[in-house]
Amino acid sequence: MTVVVLGATGLVGRHLVDALARMPGEDVVATYHRRPAYESQRAAWRQCDLRQPGAAVPLLENASCAILCAGQLATSSTLKIDPVSPIVDTLRIATNVLEAAAAVRLPRLVLVSSCTVYPSVPGHHAIEADALAGNPPDQWFGVGWMHRYVEQQLRWYVEHLRRIGSAVTIRPSLVYGRYGDFSGTTGHFVPTLVAKVVERERPIEVWGNGEQTRNLLHGRDLARAILAARDAALPAYCDFNVTSPRDSSVNEVLRELLDLDGFTDADIRHDLAKSSGPVSLQVSGAAFRQATGWEATTSLREGLADAIDWYRTVRKA
Repeated sequence: MTVVVLGATGLVGRHLVDALARMPGEDVVATYHRRPAYESQRAAWRQCDLRQPGAAVPLLENASCAILCAGQLATSSTLKIDPVSPIVDTLRIATNVLEAAAAVRLPRLVLVSSCTVYPSVPGHHAIEADALAGNPPDQWFGVGWMHRYVEQQLRWYVEHLRRIGSAVTIRPSLVYGRYGDFSGTTGHFVPTLVAKVVERERPIEVWGNGEQTRNLLHGRDLARAILAARDAALPAYCDFNVTSPRDSSVNEVLRELLDLDGFTDADIRHDLAKSSGPVSLQVSGAAFRQATGWEATTSLREGLADAIDWYRTVRKA
């Protein structure tokens, strides 16, 4: 069995390669482009620019399954700097990969998508059927519609054209942990706070009142979920949300980081004049848990400790 991890040097891809390394009987092909390949016990590395049409075809010709987690990071901070390029590049990559998968009649594909597909659904946690119920919020309009298009393209290839054997779309909540982007300019709020705490930044600025909540999913748990989706007996095409058991506020995350790293005299300042994004993005992962039996097992404190340890390691390198 040969599994191809497309985008193996990012946060999700690296956790996935780690998980596959612990599974006997798997031949793993891993792709990289700009970021260098890293040492892995199991992965055979292939350099590939997935933005180029046809580039993925040789990788997928003998594969039993491909997992697509390649793309440009499109955090709120990144999109403020450049609202177009990350979305267009990710669309090019996804479209090229799906065309390659269809060309070789790939037996199975797992697509790592995004919860940005969801519109605001006040009063309940978004479920899979809400994905096309209305427009995504303004700040995620472009990225949300891009992911919607890719998902529907994959569904078309599976259900209508029958050029890909079967596929699962995974919509994870906010993924964090080691291997993340710790830049204050482009990273999500969790790795950004990790860097600020470890570097003893004074003051630590929080946009808004810090009570906005997000569902945080550790990369290790997401990797397990992807493999559970790959191996489960499911319909030819299906899509699922993947979430952790509870949401966490920005203030809670910061308190845990300060305690874990012993930063007891930190100066925390909330800038109420700056946008903190939506108050919450509530998504239900019940359908995936019921379909596969998967559960997130990494606690917030354990996951944040892992992120701190990793950041200190790469900081010293």
